[in-house]
Amino acid sequence: MRTQKGGEHMERICPYCMQEWTEEGLCPGCGRNPADYRPGSHHVPPGSRLNDRYVVGRVLGEGGFGITYLGLDTNLERLVAIKEYFPTCLVSRENSLSLSVTCYTQNNQPAYEKGRAQFLKEARTMAKLEEIPEIVQVLDHFQANNTAYIVMEFLEGETLKARTARQGAIPAGELLELLRPVMGGMEAMHQAGILHRDISPDNLMVLPSGRVKLMDFGCAKEIQGQPTQTVTLKHGFAPREQYTGRDQGPWTDVYALCATIDYCLTGKVPPRAVERRDGSQDPLLPPTQLGADLTPQQEQALCKGLAVQAANRWQSVAQLYAALYGVTLEGAPWTPPEEEKGEGHTEFVGRRTKSEEQTGPTEPQPNQKRRPGRGLPRGAKGAMAAAVCTVVVLAAAVPLLSGRDSGPVPAGEAGEEKPQTVQQVSEQPDASKGEPEGDMSQESAAAQGQVDLPQTQPDLQETDGTAGEPEGTAGEPETGPAQTSSGQTQSTKPAQSGSSAQTTKPAQSTQPTQSTQPTQSTQPAQSTQPAQSTQPEPAPPTEEELKAQAENYAANGQYFKAAEVYRQMNSLGYISQNKLAKRLCDLAFDAMLDDEYEIEVQLYQEAMALGSLEAKLSLASNYKYGLGVPQDEERAFRMYLELAQANYENPVVFKWVAECYADGVGTPRDLEQAIYWWNRYLNTGYLKEKEQEEVRGIIAALEAEL
Repeated sequence: MRTQKGGEHMERICPYCMQEWTEEGLCPGCGRNPADYRPGSHHVPPGSRLNDRYVVGRVLGEGGFGITYLGLDTNLERLVAIKEYFPTCLVSRENSLSLSVTCYTQNNQPAYEKGRAQFLKEARTMAKLEEIPEIVQVLDHFQANNTAYIVMEFLEGETLKARTARQGAIPAGELLELLRPVMGGMEAMHQAGILHRDISPDNLMVLPSGRVKLMDFGCAKEIQGQPTQTVTLKHGFAPREQYTGRDQGPWTDVYALCATIDYCLTGKVPPRAVERRDGSQDPLLPPTQLGADLTPQQEQALCKGLAVQAANRWQSVAQLYAALYGVTLEGAPWTPPEEEKGEGHTEFVGRRTKSEEQTGPTEPQPNQKRRPGRGLPRGAKGAMAAAVCTVVVLAAAVPLLSGRDSGPVPAGEAGEEKPQTVQQVSEQPDASKGEPEGDMSQESAAAQGQVDLPQTQPDLQETDGTAGEPEGTAGEPETGPAQTSSGQTQSTKPAQSGSSAQTTKPAQSTQPTQSTQPTQSTQPAQSTQPAQSTQPEPAPPTEEELKAQAENYAANGQYFKAAEVYRQMNSLGYISQNKLAKRLCDLAFDAMLDDEYEIEVQLYQEAMALGSLEAKLSLASNYKYGLGVPQDEERAFRMYLELAQANYENPVVFKWVAECYADGVGTPRDLEQAIYWWNRYLNTGYLKEKEQEEVRGIIAALEAEL
């Protein structure tokens, strides 16, 4: 008997087959010994009851954001799969004390709660697909233990990945026959407005009946709505647009499906999309060169589905199906079009900003809507991100430049040339504004590193309002007024470049506006400038107004605009630099939930430059998984190590550094360093007794290996 939380009792069950198990020894149902099963201290123990209905069994799979268990629905007496939201970087659990999860720190709580809400949204997304038999069915979802759960039908069979590993490359005829119904289900899924975004050989299950079902909608997204879960990309199967989080649509799933077909036909994982280029330099070989028995028409169809640029692919699964099988999904004969043109991405679009919904795009030029780095080598994207940061720095420098006294004109420059320079400066604020705010999209903001530079026109008007006094002479000492033959006074200046004080330039002596107009020294009306001195400067916006503006931008997905408002709040003294960094981190997290990985990276980079260790930890994960930046495990390790050396508050960094040293990920394998950091993790005080035992076991094994 197992005593559950709240005093509930239940019979012991076998975690492998979910049959009752009351005797010691082997399970009569499956012949395995349930005592051999050793769940982790953060797993829900076998026999636990959830929502007064579902009994938990063994772990079927585990990732960075969730754990999937075998389960038993006691009402319907059938096996189910139970998926639990459990982001390992944010929460922990000691199952000997409680089934509830707890955040490592209070700062993790908002991110955890937001992710949990998105997890439940996944269930609602999948529920829309219950009429499609080729897709795994969602049966229930609920919250318990301070987390959330999704209950799905349990599928027994063999994944395409397992089948390929067991028997080698699958013949084209067999494979295409297996996938034929699935492609019809995928087209129905897209017509329902949902993308899968994680199609791969291990998410296609071949049932004993020979049917194939598409599983694991942990990365699913409503095409016209919000994303439902953070993506951990599967390299080789994810197309390039998933690395940037932009311009995703049915063509995204088309690429992943074609990559899956290529893998099953050849037994080799295709090259990463970010390492590929359309054309002769593409490292992806045609599958027939690796032994696949495709017809020329089938190979051509498959290769088009694997095009690097999304616009060059089939834009729907229905198009891919027709090209592969020679008939449409409805059974009508299909012939290749004489001239295939890029169809664009007009059928399915991502979330639009409020201003775009009101005005629409001004020009039908998709390339202008892309953010910097699109279509460029990955290394160039980092340089462009740095350029955006440079613009931010320049924005802070402009007020200093515009209000600074320009000093004397260098020798050899004509006095009348300086106002021309002033005129060029006066045009600069207009150029920096870019598009009008109501029409500017995130893409254009990202491309320009959009910042609203302070207006410098008042200073320029004050300078230009003095006729006959070039700006370059401002601040130079006057020698006093000189009497002219006409009786008017004229200020004289020290001679420049060795010229006589009485020598004047012909342009000045012949210009009526300068020779006949009295100077500032004799014209009080001009020197006082009543229109400017009496005009009160507008009051700056209040903190509440700016905060509301920033929150509105963020709610509409305009993260760069929201960031600029927060910078303005910092410059006005409303928020500190630390608070600004925290706001940027919040925006970056929201961008990540919207799959805007490049925006996420840029915001985290700015926050890290302000001293945020939270931003550094998140950036390290971006480099670890290659989200928004090229994957760089060495850089990720260095960032983790620096955080651990700085005693960052989240103890998981000690664990990650220890694992990197132990496994040789991002750094040469070093058992002594691994032992040191495992001990640091052990001594943080965050681990429960069972977790401490596990860590001690790891340390002992490493010490024995030395």
